[in-house]
Amino acid sequence: MLSENELKIIQFLKERKKATTDEISEGTNLPLSSIFSNIANLEAKGVIKQISSEVKKRVKLTEEGERRLREGLPEDKLISILGGRETKVHEIKERLGKDFEIGLGWAKRKGLISIEGDLIRPKVERFTSPEYVGLVEISQGKIPNESILDTLVKRKLVEVKEERVIRVELVKDVEVKPVELYLTHEMLSTGTWRNYEFKPYNVDAQPPFFPLGKTHYFRDFIEKVKDLMITLGFTEVVGGYVEMEFFNFDMLFQAQDHPAREIHDSFVVEGQGKLPSQDLVRKVKEAHERWWRYLWNEDNAKRLVLRSQTTAVTARVLSEGERRRKVFTIGKVFRPDAIDATHLIEFHQMDGLVIEEGFTFKDLLSTLRDIFQGLGIKKLKFKPGYFPFTEPSVEIYGYIESLGWKEMAGAGLLRKEVTEPAGVYLPAGAWGIGIDRLAMSFLGVQDIRDLYSWDIEYLRNKRVI
Repeated sequence: MLSENELKIIQFLKERKKATTDEISEGTNLPLSSIFSNIANLEAKGVIKQISSEVKKRVKLTEEGERRLREGLPEDKLISILGGRETKVHEIKERLGKDFEIGLGWAKRKGLISIEGDLIRPKVERFTSPEYVGLVEISQGKIPNESILDTLVKRKLVEVKEERVIRVELVKDVEVKPVELYLTHEMLSTGTWRNYEFKPYNVDAQPPFFPLGKTHYFRDFIEKVKDLMITLGFTEVVGGYVEMEFFNFDMLFQAQDHPAREIHDSFVVEGQGKLPSQDLVRKVKEAHERWWRYLWNEDNAKRLVLRSQTTAVTARVLSEGERRRKVFTIGKVFRPDAIDATHLIEFHQMDGLVIEEGFTFKDLLSTLRDIFQGLGIKKLKFKPGYFPFTEPSVEIYGYIESLGWKEMAGAGLLRKEVTEPAGVYLPAGAWGIGIDRLAMSFLGVQDIRDLYSWDIEYLRNKRVI
């Protein structure tokens, strides 16, 4: 079986019998690189034989060389402008433009001019550089002498390449038949299939690889969690990354001397926020001073931080007053920490809040069970816990086949010191889930930093949820 290009070469040699690779390339319109590989194939099949081989020097004008051939070399243009008369430097500079520096340099190097003060004095009236003559010769298919050629190469006006030229001869007559890929009904019915060569199928050939775009797998996971929460009857609420300490700490009954509020435990943002209604601020102040027994400072509550917990969004929802609510929020939180395989300074949390008449601790556990079972975690354990803004509180552990029991979340019923200053007297359950670690367990990721990877090959190979 001969390829289409091999057939072209044979057809050409049937007329010429002998030809060089250059002649074959010109006669068949095939690139030289293709000619050499096809000639090697035909020689191996015994169709042609190599007569001679030699290395030839090929000289080609560069783009700059083509321009200088049309416009002339800068030093030649300089001598032409001078016309045998001394001329001020700035006049020549205006006439030559961007060629001035090059022209002046080469004219001085060739001893064509001298410069005295602001005058350029020519030493010749007319001049044509040998390099320009060399450019003309190359454009006519000739090769200038070695010295000129070397100068043209240094001035980047020509490129010189050495190429092998092979002369071959057709030694075997081959019947040239057109090659077809498909056998059609018409070929079968008319019998014309006998006139064709059919290209065999290569069943081992790999198809071309066209990577498909897809969303980031961690973003997919977050969307899956959001879909689940909406399916369970929750409404999504959102908050900003920059938050007042009032909502991030004070409304959640965290005293202003709590260690979590130290400057090294939060990212402080310059400036102050605007507190909500005076009534809410007064009630929060009273709750802190009554139960924590210290003087609550309004300026501390106005300070800005990058939110350290999405419970700040829960606090803002509470500040809207008493009404039945069933909401969740997923977003980034920020805490100073040493970055390693399980810690980052920014990560995702999901907070949930239910305000409902008759809502009990048992209802809270049932809600959490529905959420985790919806994420595919069937085995759960509840362990008594402590959090500043809930009472009673509980820690939730889930069983993952490959990892065993893992802590998943913290939850509890909001303390009245949190709800009553906001005017909420109905029972309220809340929880916070570390989405990143949940995703690591769910997706089999060993390093939390991989959840934010931009490595295209890594992302391409991650499974789609």
